[in-house]
Amino acid sequence: AQADVGVAMNTGTMAAIAAALAAALLALPGRALLALPADARRGARQEAAAHRSGRRRAAAEAAVAAVTVGALVAARRRVVAAGAGVDRQLVAAPLLIALSGALLLARCWPALAGLAARRAARGRGPIAFLGLARAARGSGGRRRPSVLPLLALLLAVTTAGFGATVLTALHAGQQRAALTAVGADAVVSTPGDPLPAGFADAAAALPGVVSGLTAWRDGDAAMATADRSLFPNVTVLVVDPVRYAALAEKSGTGRFDPALLAAGTADGAVPVLVTPGLAARLDDSPAGIHLGPGEIEARMVGVIDGAVGVGGGEIAVLPAAPAAAALPAVGHPNLWFGTGRIEPGPLGDLLRRLDPAAGSTAVQAASAGPARYHVATAAAEARRLAADPGPRAAARLFDTAVLPAVAFALLAVLLTLVRATPERTALLARLRTMGLRPRAGLALILAEALPQALAAAVVGAALAAAAALVLGPAVDLAAIIGAPVHATVAFAAGPVAVQALALAAAAAAAVFAEAAYSARRQISTELRAGDDR
Repeated sequence: AQADVGVAMNTGTMAAIAAALAAALLALPGRALLALPADARRGARQEAAAHRSGRRRAAAEAAVAAVTVGALVAARRRVVAAGAGVDRQLVAAPLLIALSGALLLARCWPALAGLAARRAARGRGPIAFLGLARAARGSGGRRRPSVLPLLALLLAVTTAGFGATVLTALHAGQQRAALTAVGADAVVSTPGDPLPAGFADAAAALPGVVSGLTAWRDGDAAMATADRSLFPNVTVLVVDPVRYAALAEKSGTGRFDPALLAAGTADGAVPVLVTPGLAARLDDSPAGIHLGPGEIEARMVGVIDGAVGVGGGEIAVLPAAPAAAALPAVGHPNLWFGTGRIEPGPLGDLLRRLDPAAGSTAVQAASAGPARYHVATAAAEARRLAADPGPRAAARLFDTAVLPAVAFALLAVLLTLVRATPERTALLARLRTMGLRPRAGLALILAEALPQALAAAVVGAALAAAAALVLGPAVDLAAIIGAPVHATVAFAAGPVAVQALALAAAAAAAVFAEAAYSARRQISTELRAGDDR
């Protein structure tokens, strides 16, 4: 009986051991078989999630593009001028252009980088091909390159390029406003007395003076009209027609054909050009112009919209030779126009030297009050306009907007490089064991990171130019300039190129610094520790 019990126990034990052994042997395959549906379901879920994420991204990009187009259309339909307040759509339009361009470039970049990699594969060395291939597929386990550096660099380049274009247009508007206000690059006038003898020749020898033109002016003349009455408060200018027409062409005020004044009249009257208000009171018959020193018979031969060196009111322009023949007193000029880079200091010193009896306070700016001589220059007027709060605030706003954008762009580039450092270091360690030189490792890092930064700089410059061309006509800078001058934002290649090259150089320097750091460090550690990935 005891033997039967032992045999039964041995049989049960052996059966239990066999069952346990079978369970142990079948546990791993059974688990794998049971996990197959779960893995399939997990893969399907991941694929569905990726598909949904792609659709959401496409929808978001389409929404950004639609908002950008709407903002551009709305900005083109109106003009922002003085007193209009802040136009949020116009302010946001350059940023929307940059954002849309960054998303489009991010979509196209893998294909572009892949195409460049295939072309580089035909070359001799593998460095360019490996770098461009990694740039096309991304790093850190990603199937696509990171959008953050593209977005940050494009925002920085577009913002900086458009802002520099605005500041350039603002500076050009200040120069035009100063030239319009003064009448020429420099103007020297007297209330009534002639200029000192020899002033024109001495002024022509001053540093920066390119040319000079003398004239005679009477700001309180009267002209007989067709109804036999006198039209008062007429400003009369006696000038050399050809040289004064060239000055008017440069300043953009009172353009006229000098042949009108050079032809003369059949009855011997002096030809005269007048402004529209005065022309409406005249006819074809000669009319007397009553000046301080006497009277001149003149006949209207044309109409002008203004005159250089005259602020406003009704104006009459006479040719110097026939006018001086009719009334010799107008042959002694009391007005001088100069062109060139002229400062008021040398002109004032020259007047004091030629007229010592006038005293040290005889020379003043035109806005400083009564004086024997008034000196005004466009350079001084432009400095006054630039010192106003509006232009200074615009420059500060540019610095405030651009500097953080540049810092953010460089930070995005560095963070992207740092994120890919472990994978890149492992790759360099493997290539080092196959004979890759340290310089070649540095070149590999540059080939991977620089093309994206350079592409962002080029596309950002193009977007900044497009923003200036599309939005420029909708911006009136007269309110910022502080002068009644028409000034809009026009595309200028120089400022955009400078900003794009500066940001590209900064990004390249950041990439080079990080590449040099990661190429020299961690390689030896990686080789000693091995690759456990």
